Amino acid sequence: MGRLLSAFKRIPGLIYPAKCVSCGELLDEDGEVFCRTCYDSYENAKQEECSRCHKERCRCTCPSFSLGKAGLRRLIKLFRYQPAESDLPENRILYNLKQRHLQNVFDFFARELSESIDAALSQNEKASAILVPCPRSAGAKKKNGYDHTFALCRAISKKTGIPVSSALKRKHGGKMQKRLSGEERRRNIVNRFYIKNGEDLAGKTVILFDDVTTTGATILECRRVAKTAGVSRVIPCVIAFSGRDFVLRPQKSKKTGKKYGRRKVTSN
Repeated sequence: MGRLLSAFKRIPGLIYPAKCVSCGELLDEDGEVFCRTCYDSYENAKQEECSRCHKERCRCTCPSFSLGKAGLRRLIKLFRYQPAESDLPENRILYNLKQRHLQNVFDFFARELSESIDAALSQNEKASAILVPCPRSAGAKKKNGYDHTFALCRAISKKTGIPVSSALKRKHGGKMQKRLSGEERRRNIVNRFYIKNGEDLAGKTVILFDDVTTTGATILECRRVAKTAGVSRVIPCVIAFSGRDFVLRPQKSKKTGKKYGRRKVTSN
């Protein structure tokens, strides 16, 4: 029976051969997402050095500049997102996560994020941890047919054993965030989230999950709402962030010209 089931699972791979989600090259094995070249590019993005702590991105917990400036001190992530470089493998796989609902992509990110979460949390935090996805808008779910943040949280939960809560809800209305400026995003997202039946969040360490953070507006608003439910600690977790690192440059003193004192007039 086991061999029959295993053979049945291989049928889709024979009909639809696995391809690299970035360049489309045929892959040797089912379950893979990248060819060797694209995987190396993705790994380079993960291993980029944080300019603040000098650790690899996937092991660094420094916040992005926008989140750090708002008072957050930790951010779990895999790599820096570069929106202008749409053909990068790490950007292509994000597109596939949102638009195509590929199970191998969910499994891939679940493995990657599980390792980063495990490295970032203390034992006490792991004991009280709960995954809370930032819910997609109704329009995005209708367009794509699913909420990829919730689906990915369930995949992470299977790897880590950390439960998932859907207590964080999103109200209808509002504009699409990606089409707005930073200030417009902050105004657009205010009061768009609420907690429903959030008793299971009280006293917990909430791992607040979103796919990408840019201005930090969504994460900051969801964090504020989660705190009202009695959450002990909120640790944001994303696949990628855009922007610069949270490194405060020392203020430069203003340059002043040479001062000339008034010459004393002496009488002969």
